[in-house]
Amino acid sequence: MNRRDFIKMLGILGSSVLASPAIFDEKSFADLLSNKNDFIKFIQDEIGYARPATMPKIIHIFLYGGASELAGNLTNIHEINKYSQNRYPGRLLKEVGSRNGEITKNALWKSAGGENMERLLASGDMSLYRTVYRIKQDLKTHKKTIHQNLVGNLDVDRPGIAATLAAILAIFKPYRKEISEMKLPFVTFEKDSLVFSKGSVGLPDIILPIPLTPDFSNPFARDKRHPLPNSLRKDLNDSLDKLANKINERFNKKFPVLNRNFVEGRKLDEYISSVFNKKVVEENLPIDPETNKKIKYPNTTTGNMLKAAVSLAILNPDTVFINIGSAGTGLWDDHSDGIKDYPVRMRQLMEAIEVAVKHMKLAGRNDIIINVFGDFGRNVNLNNTKGWDHGNNQNLYTFGGSGIDGRQLGKIVGKTKRIGTKYQNRQFTAPTDDSYHFEPFAIASTIYKYFGVQNPEILTDELPIDENAPNELTI
Repeated sequence: MNRRDFIKMLGILGSSVLASPAIFDEKSFADLLSNKNDFIKFIQDEIGYARPATMPKIIHIFLYGGASELAGNLTNIHEINKYSQNRYPGRLLKEVGSRNGEITKNALWKSAGGENMERLLASGDMSLYRTVYRIKQDLKTHKKTIHQNLVGNLDVDRPGIAATLAAILAIFKPYRKEISEMKLPFVTFEKDSLVFSKGSVGLPDIILPIPLTPDFSNPFARDKRHPLPNSLRKDLNDSLDKLANKINERFNKKFPVLNRNFVEGRKLDEYISSVFNKKVVEENLPIDPETNKKIKYPNTTTGNMLKAAVSLAILNPDTVFINIGSAGTGLWDDHSDGIKDYPVRMRQLMEAIEVAVKHMKLAGRNDIIINVFGDFGRNVNLNNTKGWDHGNNQNLYTFGGSGIDGRQLGKIVGKTKRIGTKYQNRQFTAPTDDSYHFEPFAIASTIYKYFGVQNPEILTDELPIDENAPNELTI
C-alpha cells in the first residue's frame, strides 16, 4: 500500500459533521480492518509506535484569519516603521519603562498580551516559536491554508490532525481500551472544524467529536426550551423514558445502531451532567496561594472557553483532544483597524491562557498542552486603513505539558528580518539566514510524536519541531 492510500485510509475516524450525536458504530475499528492486514501491518511497520511514559492532552486553538506575529515579535519594528507606508504609533517604538513604552525585554507587544507572555516564559510554562514559515507553498489565501494547516499536510485530501490521531490511538490502544469505550475522548467547542475531517474517504465513521459549549449545555440532554413545573417534570421524564424503552425494545432487532445510540446517548447525558456542569467545575477550581481564593478566569468568551476546556481536560481522564477554534476571539483578518483591535483580542487571549496555565499547575497537571497558531501571518506594512494584509511568517505559542517526553519550554526560538519593497504594501518578515524555522505541518508531526508515533513525518511530510533549537530568550 502506498503512502497516499495509507493516509486516506486513516480518515475512517473523525468527521467535520457535528450535528448528529450518533457517535457509536456497531463494529469496532479492529473489526472493520479485520480483512485489511496489509493496512495494519503498514501502520505497525512504517509509522512505529511506542507508548510514551505520559500520555498528553491537547487543547487546540486556531486563530482563523491569520494573526499578526507582532504580539510575539517586535524585534524588527524600527526598520518596519521606517519603510512602512504609514507610521506605527510612537509607543510601539519604545521599550517598557519609558513613557508609554510597549516593547518588552524580549521584544513582545506589552498591550497585546506581552506582559502575560513574559511571565509565562520566565516561569518555564511557555515557548514561543517566531518562524513558522511556509516555503513549500507560500500561499496567502485563507481557504487552502486553513485546510492544510488543520490537516497537517499540503494534501487536503488527508484527514484532519485529530481524526488521524484518533485512528492511531484506536489501532495501538495505548489506553488499553477501544476509543469508542472512552468518555468524551475528542471534544469541540467549535461548530465545525477541519481538524476532525475524515478526508476523501468513504469508509464508515467510528467516532465523531462531541460538541460542547462553555456554558456547560449538554447536547445529549432532552430539549428544555419548553420548561414544565417541577411537579410535572419528573413524571413526564419518567413517562418518556418508559415510552422510549418500550419502542427501543420493540425495534431493537430492526434498528440495532439506533438503539445503541439511544442507550449510549443516555449514558453520555448522565456522564456529562455529572462531570461537566457548572457546579462541578466551580467546585474543582483550585485555590490560588497568592490570593487564598479560587483562581478566577476573565469573564470573557475566551476566558469561559478556556475554563471549560481546561476543566474538562483535568476532570475527565478519557479526554484526549479539545478543539476550541479561535477560543471566542473572533476572526484575525485584520486588514482594517488592526492596530486598534488586534492587541485587545490578543491580550484577552493571553490573559485567559495565563490563568489556564496556573489552573493546570495548581491541579498538578503537567500533561496538558495548549497550542495556538493559525492559517498564516500578516505582512508588516501598516496599510492605509491601519491594518495588515496577508503574509506568511507566523508564531506558534505553546503552553504547558512539561511532563511530556521531549517537551522544551521557557524558550523563544527563531530570528526574523524585514523583506520586501520599501514604502509599499508588500513588506514581510522572514527567518534570518541563520535562524531555525519550520513549516506549519511540523506542529501536527510534533503532536503525533508526543502521543508515541516514532516516524510522524510519514503522516505530514514534515519532521517534528526541533525543540533543541537555539534559545533567543533574554533571561
